[in-house]
Formats: sequence, C-alpha cells, structure tokens
Amino acid sequence: MSECRPAYITEAEVDKLLTWPAVFEVCVQALQSVCEEKTSDSQPSSIQPARPFANMKRRNGLAFSMLGYIDNYRIKSIDADKAMDSLGHKLLTAFPNNVSLPKPLPVIIATIFMLDTETGRMKTIIEANGITGWRTAGLSMASTKYLYFDRNEQHKGDKVLAILGCGIQGRIHAIGFGTMFGISEIHLWNRSVSRASNLKKELDTLTASFKNKNLKIFVHESVHDCVKTADIIVTATQSTTPVLFGNMLKENVHINAVGASFVNHHSELDATVYESSKLYVDSYTGAKTELKALNCPVEAEVGEIINKSKVLTKHPRTIYHALGMAVSDVAVAQIAETLYHKNK
Repeated sequence: MSECRPAYITEAEVDKLLTWPAVFEVCVQALQSVCEEKTSDSQPSSIQPARPFANMKRRNGLAFSMLGYIDNYRIKSIDADKAMDSLGHKLLTAFPNNVSLPKPLPVIIATIFMLDTETGRMKTIIEANGITGWRTAGLSMASTKYLYFDRNEQHKGDKVLAILGCGIQGRIHAIGFGTMFGISEIHLWNRSVSRASNLKKELDTLTASFKNKNLKIFVHESVHDCVKTADIIVTATQSTTPVLFGNMLKENVHINAVGASFVNHHSELDATVYESSKLYVDSYTGAKTELKALNCPVEAEVGEIINKSKVLTKHPRTIYHALGMAVSDVAVAQIAETLYHKNK
C-alpha cells in the first residue's frame, strides 16, 4: 500500500513553489467562485460550508475545520488550457499559550489535506501556515484591485500603503503588495515598535524585487501618523479594541481588514470607519457567521463585483473584510501541490 501514501509538503517547500502572480490569479477566481449569480459559464464555481469550530476553554485553544471544493478554474502559469477542480480540507488550531512553551510554537497552526476529486483519496498533506498567509494577502490584493484601483482609474501614479500590525500577515501583505503593485511608500505600525523596525529592515533588502524599485519604507509610533497619507490600509492585528478611527483617514481610501482577535473579526475598526465606508466581504456565508454582531450592511461580495453581477458603488471609502475562505486555501494549495509533483 506504500504507493497510496500521501505526499508531504513542508512550509519551506511551499514558499519556494508559490509565486505572487499565480496566487493573485487563483484568489480572483476563488472570489468569483463563491458567488451564486454568474454572468458567464466560464466562471468558476465552488462549495464551501460555513466553518465549524471547537472552543477548548480548559486548554485555551480553538480548532477550525474548513472544507472547500472549487471547480472550473485555471492556473495559467501552469496550464492555461486546463480547467481544474480541487478538493481540500484545512484544519487550523489557535493556541495562544504556544508562544510561552519551552520550545515556542506558532499560535496558529494550519494543515491542508488535498483529496482526489475522482476517488476522495488523500493525495497530499501540506503544512499550511504559509498558504494561509499567501492566500489572505492574495485576496486582499484582488479586493484592492477591484474595489480601489478600478474606481480610481483617473488617479494614476504611485500609491501609499499603510500596514497596522507587523506580524505574519502584515509581513506577507507588505511583500505581496510591493511585488504586484506600484506602491511608492509603505508605512508600518505595530504596538511593539521593534517588530515594525525589524520588518522594515527585511523589506529594505527586498526592494530590488518589488515592482517599484524606489519604494520607501517608514516606521511610526502612532497609528494616526502611519495612516494619514495612506491610499490603501491593511489592518492585521489581534486587537480586541479599535485601532483605526474615521478621523484618521483620507477621504479616498480602501481598507483591507484581515486581522482577528479571539473575540471577533471586526474589533480593529471603530464604528466611525464603518459609518463612513461601504463594506464588502469575501463571502456572504462567512459574513453571516463572523459579522453577525456588526451593525453595518454588506454592500456585496467582492466576487460579485469581479463577475459584474453587481456594480461597484462610487463611494470614496471601501472596506474589504477577510473572513477566511476554504476554496482560496484549496486553490493556492493546488499551485504548490501541482508544482511539487511536477518538479519530482
């Protein structure tokens, strides 16, 4: 039975296999796939149940189960003519005490199991903390393109990006946005200034690979100073209280709210930000569960704007709420799995 043993892909291998153009491409299609209304038969489709979770209070831990199937999508950099379908299951745990262990572990640990769509047999096990970061940034970039850049075509030129929270998500967003977009400046804030300074040092070594080779990076001690000139903002904190307020923002701005506390998904932004903005989400299914306590109407799924089944509202401020999509995990994992076997 050894021939049936699943392949195993490590985090280090994932980072070598993924590329930003491919991740961006499949994230756009993942957003399209979850929309019920399609405007073309060529658009991808998907099945993505709401994610159940187990709250292990005695252990101070959470476990999430995320199952996704995506059909009729393409990875052009691998095979432009092949319509693919992928089935996968991501298990994710969050144990805050991991950082205090004698041998510290990440607070969040994710694993994706890729399954054969013809037989259901497990094909590949993938360490998926990296994939979670890549796909979250990919979805933010797709949302920024369709919610911000497409409504600001008359405003050509470089844009200013602010990132609040310089952990795993803040780092991967900075790298992704710098690689894919003509960002002129990145402004960083973190509760611990040293973490923001360390990220700046790393980004300074990567600017040669960015779209804008002259990109400038700044560290700030206050959120207000970090965001005051920003066109695009990423909030990537675990704060249980608001860090971003409406009076800090430019009139024309797009916010990618990707952080999450252990309380909810919408604690980073003050009510004044929601009141002055139009809210978009990755999926209604996720919003119904994760944003049910938020008193702000959802304008549309981002995929509905991409599919053109809904028209983008001409409003100067937009928010994209990332709630976590299994189909985006699966589509990005498929890139890594395909290239892993191709290179063997």
